Order: sequence, then structure tokens, then C-alpha cells
Amino acid sequence: MKNGPVSPSIGVMIILPPKQNKPVAIRAEHRGCSVGLVCSQEVYKKMNYWKKQLLLMVCLSGIATVSAEVTLEQEVKITDSALHFDGVKVKRGTPDNKEGKYDYYFGPQISAHGDSVKPFGDYVFLTWYHGGKDNRHVMLTRYNTLTGSLATIKFPHRHTGWQGIRHIGESHNTIAVAISPIDGTIHLLYDMHGYDRIRPGDGSFANDYFRYSYSVPGAATLPDSEFTLDKFVKDTSAKSEGNDDYKHLSLTGVEDHEQYSRLTYPKFFTNTDGTLLMYMRKGRDNNGGYVFSRYEADNKTWSPFIRFNVTDASNYGQPYDWGLYGNMKYVNGKLRVGFQRRLANKEDKYSHQNGFYYAYSDHPDGRDQWKTHEGKPLPVFPVQDADTIKVGEPGDLVEASGKNQVSITGGFDWNVTARGDIHIVGKVKDKLNNQTVNVHSYKPAGAKKFTTTKDFSGADKIYTAGNDIYIVGLKDGRPFIEKGIGGTNNFALVYHAQSGKTFNHGTVHIANGKVYFYMMEKKSGSSQPLYLQIIDLGIGGGSAASNMVADN
Repeated sequence: MKNGPVSPSIGVMIILPPKQNKPVAIRAEHRGCSVGLVCSQEVYKKMNYWKKQLLLMVCLSGIATVSAEVTLEQEVKITDSALHFDGVKVKRGTPDNKEGKYDYYFGPQISAHGDSVKPFGDYVFLTWYHGGKDNRHVMLTRYNTLTGSLATIKFPHRHTGWQGIRHIGESHNTIAVAISPIDGTIHLLYDMHGYDRIRPGDGSFANDYFRYSYSVPGAATLPDSEFTLDKFVKDTSAKSEGNDDYKHLSLTGVEDHEQYSRLTYPKFFTNTDGTLLMYMRKGRDNNGGYVFSRYEADNKTWSPFIRFNVTDASNYGQPYDWGLYGNMKYVNGKLRVGFQRRLANKEDKYSHQNGFYYAYSDHPDGRDQWKTHEGKPLPVFPVQDADTIKVGEPGDLVEASGKNQVSITGGFDWNVTARGDIHIVGKVKDKLNNQTVNVHSYKPAGAKKFTTTKDFSGADKIYTAGNDIYIVGLKDGRPFIEKGIGGTNNFALVYHAQSGKTFNHGTVHIANGKVYFYMMEKKSGSSQPLYLQIIDLGIGGGSAASNMVADN
């Protein structure tokens, strides 16, 4: 064995086994991470000096990728007064507690939640609701990463609470933000959870079931002094709620209740030619589907919705209706969908979701050319039978089989590297044996099948930049990052803040080799501070990055 340091912090070993039929191992190590290559002794001994050096360089290149230094580049306070639901989880009909605390129906998070942080040029755009309980205004802040200045716009709309009940917070009703790279318009979708003319039942949202705001062209890069509310377009339709109404009842300016009702979870992304797209879930938990649209900058409008899957699947020959919990993302040059299915079957072993499902489109806007992970065209589009794109069943990795004994909720995400490695993570709880299993299914580029392992510590969300996979979250209230090589189950901790503020929750966007981590500081009350941290992954701004966002 020969062992020589290549640098003060990187070591390389070339291992020549005594037996002739054993392979030669070349391994580079740094900070507990390693990258290795193997070849036969016969091949290695026939190599000339330069070929051996080239083999070493390949190995060193791999370890340099794994061990690139991750650093905190900037931290900035966005506000001291963002809305947070600091009360307790309550049921329908609960009266106002009159104590100042903000009770909630689903969860306590509403600011720094959802698709609420987007970098654009030298700016970062962030959305939030103003606290406390009696304020609730929609807010948009633009941070200039070069000058450190903040410009904030306050919108007239206030969070309407759960089913229109103002004193009960609704964590689904996040504020999504996006900027069109083509014309510099700013777009907001917000404060929605499956509303229509008769939901809530009192009809109070009959003219307010869809909430969309947009700016004039070029507003994204105006000077701070001109970054003001009047750069957003008022609703002057017959359904306008007054002179200060900046909400629009559709994306096109034409009311269409069938298209724009019962929508939840807004998210934006851009494709490779700069076209802005959005998607939402239409319907409900066990009978819902994704719909998506593209922004037509030339006409300053949006295309009609395209359905990824049908709702009311039982009308299309399926035994049950079904809904989906996951994400649509534009990653590695393609529009892709990954989800877990919630079947309207109350008698099987699943209390909530089941399965890993995945598909992608070769069309830049996703209007057709949808395929399975194997590259086979979908038999029907929009999807009717989710099993046609099923990757695997994590529910079979536990023993429980009785009615509602397997719970699959949370801890699900997926991503794809620039090379084409597909990664899917999930969490399965066996309620019979009180056992929770973290699952990681991955398919290296070029492979035919997925590899599934339970030897995985778990992750709520995963991200990609270049050919690497990242787990970003909060540990002990501070940001941490784990990094793995795409197409493997090998992860290593590369960053964990050991001092500074502690945070309650946050949402992440990765672009241009940087993590934009938008977080709420651990404080008290219904009005709490928000911070943005920009963390450099050390891979260079030219590296491909995921065009997606997720919460932690």
C-alpha cells in the first residue's frame, strides 16, 4: 500500500492487493468523505504514468466535489413582525379565545412557508403575512443582495383564516411569488384552500375564491423608491371589491369558476427558455389533481390549465377516486411530477397515502409527451390510473397489514440531478408495531430499476445542484446541510451552524449554487421575526440547480 498526501487535507491511497486476481483500489479521503475507483491489476499495471495520473485526477475531482466548502454568505432580518399562529390547534366552531393568541385549524406556520422565497438577478423576493392576529396583511419584500437594502409593499388583503373565520389561522394559505425573466413582472398567488362560490358555506367567497396579483412589466427591478403598491394592477372588473382591490379572480382577467375554483398549494417555476409556469392542486385530499399553466409574456396573460391527472377517477373506470400529495417541479430541463397517492378506499391498510409515483414530460411546457421513469409513453394523459407511473410501495416495508395500520404522511420528496439520477424519499409508520421506517429509493442515470433502502436517516425535503443531492433543514434550531453523490445513498454532513440565532421553521430555494433559507426565529407571540440566510454551496454559480422550493 502506498499512501501520500496530495494536500494538507486530502489523502490518496492506492491499494495493490497481494493476490493477482484482486482489483486495485484507488481512494481519496477528506473530512470523512471518500471517493473511490477500482480496476483490475492487469489493466492497472499496463497503464503508463500519464494514464495513472489521469485516474488519480478523476478520483481527486470526485472528492473535491463532495468536500467543497459550504459557507454562510449573508444573513439579513426581513421583518420583526411576521404572522405566526401562536395558539393551539382547534376544531370547527371554536370561539375566539379573546387572549391575543392566534389559534389554528391545521398547523401553526403561515409566514416563511410555501413558495415564498425567490432569487432574481441581484434581488431576493420574499412574501409574508404581517402580524399580529388583528393585522394579517399580505406583504412582499425585495432584498438587494448588493446594497443590503429592503423595499416592502403592503397589500390591502388580509389573511381570511380557516373557512373565512378570521380568528382561526389556516396554514395552507401561503403566498407564492415569482418573477417572469422575460418581462420583469411580479406574480403572487395567495390565501387559498379549495374555495369556491359555496365554500365557505356562507357564500362569503363567491367573488373571492381565487386570489392573484400581478405587476406591470419591469416592476421587479425598479429602484427602491419606485417599488410601490401602485406598480401592481388593480381589479377593475364587475367583481372588483373597490378602489384598492389588487386581487384578480382568474389568471386571464376573465372569470371562469370551473377553472379557478377549489384550488390549493400554489407554486411557480421557470423552464429553460425563461417561461414562467405555475401549478396548483384542484379538488381535495382523496379526489384531487394537478393543474398547470404557462405565462405568455407577449400577451400578458396565462394559458388555459392543463390537467396532469383526472379528478373523479371512478368515472374513468378506476375502482376509487384518488388524490395526490407531492410536487411538480421543473428540474434538469424537464417538467416532472412525483407524489404519493391518497386513495378513496377506507378499508385498506393505509390511513392516508401510499406508494411512490413519478413521471416526466419531454415537452418544455408539459402539455404532452409524458413518460414513465423508464422512458415509456404514458398510455393515457391526463393520468387516470396512478399505477401506470408507480415506482414502488414503501408501505410493504413494514409488517402491519390491518385496516388503517400503515400511516404514510410527511417526509416525502423527490428530485433529479443534472446527470439524471432520480431520488425519492418517504416515511412509513407501522402503527401496529409502533415502528417508523425512513425510505430512500434512487435510480442512477442509465439504470433500469430503482434501488430501495431503509438504511436512511430521513429527510423532509431533498434538493439538487449539479450532480449532487442535498438535504437542507434545521437541527437544534439551526441550519444544516447534508450532501450526497447523485445515484447513491451516501450522504455526509457538510454544514451545521453551531452558533447564532435559533429558528422555528423555514422554507428553502436553491439556485445558482446557493441555498436561500428563509426562516422564522424562535420567539413568542403572533408577530415574530423573519430572516434570510444565503449559504454558498461552494460549487460555483454556473452549476445546474433545482428550480423548486420546499418547507422545513
